[in-house]
Amino acid sequence: MNKTFTHFVLYCLLMALGSISAKAADRLLIVGEAVWGGWSIDNSVEMLNTTEQPDVWKATVYLKANSDFKFLTTTDWGNLEYRAGDNTVTLASGVQGKLVSSAENVNDNKFQVSEAANYDIVCDLDQETITVSKAAYQDSELNFPALYLVGSATPGGWSLSQAAMLKQDASNPVAYSGTMSLTAGEFKLCVNTQTGFGQTFFQVDPSDTGRMVFGGDDNKWQVTEAGDYDISANVKDMTISVKKHDATGISKIATEADGAAEYFSLSGVKVSSPVSGVYVKRVNGKCTKVVVK
Repeated sequence: MNKTFTHFVLYCLLMALGSISAKAADRLLIVGEAVWGGWSIDNSVEMLNTTEQPDVWKATVYLKANSDFKFLTTTDWGNLEYRAGDNTVTLASGVQGKLVSSAENVNDNKFQVSEAANYDIVCDLDQETITVSKAAYQDSELNFPALYLVGSATPGGWSLSQAAMLKQDASNPVAYSGTMSLTAGEFKLCVNTQTGFGQTFFQVDPSDTGRMVFGGDDNKWQVTEAGDYDISANVKDMTISVKKHDATGISKIATEADGAAEYFSLSGVKVSSPVSGVYVKRVNGKCTKVVVK
């Protein structure tokens, strides 16, 4: 009897662990005719999460009407995906739907929306739910939840996984900005840190360094002097500003005692308890790269 009970408990534990591993994901990428990159994995839409909610992924992007989309957890086909299940599902704005794992259902049916618009997309892999809600901003199509600097001038070099994030402005989501330490070198802007160099990059307009082009020749911005820089980019106007960080006024006399230190990974994700590694430390709005041992 005890042996049988022990086997039953072990079976339940194994089933629970299997369920957890099936839901866990290091990334969530949107692919399909409904998004700007279509079925290209390189140009898929990278959703964002936080250390506080690692299984909740979010993105605000434009979805075409009556067009398919689904979610990948790897950068190739045939692995764990999240999709609609037995039938194509048309999601209504603000109404929670069911995410179906490919580990649970082999039917490759997709999601759709009936109205083309920018949508706030929230996927909860723990609860296996999806909610799409029409975004407040509808002036221009939104395709990128974040932009990232990659290149020899950046803290992460040419590693896409370590690219430095420019965060989307909540009130003007076609604008992205950040302050970071740069060295002498070059950079361009990627839209996905999870895929590869086959993606389309924002690059410098050779005729005007204050303007961007999307794709084309592999031209990059040049940084001639190391320092902290305020960087802002606007994907509607196709403009970019790279200026030395101004440490005048109140920020000039601020000290660490005036505010708590915050830590972020090199990709811009806030870390509550940093372990050994390289991080961006922010105190009173000033960012520096630090090594935690």
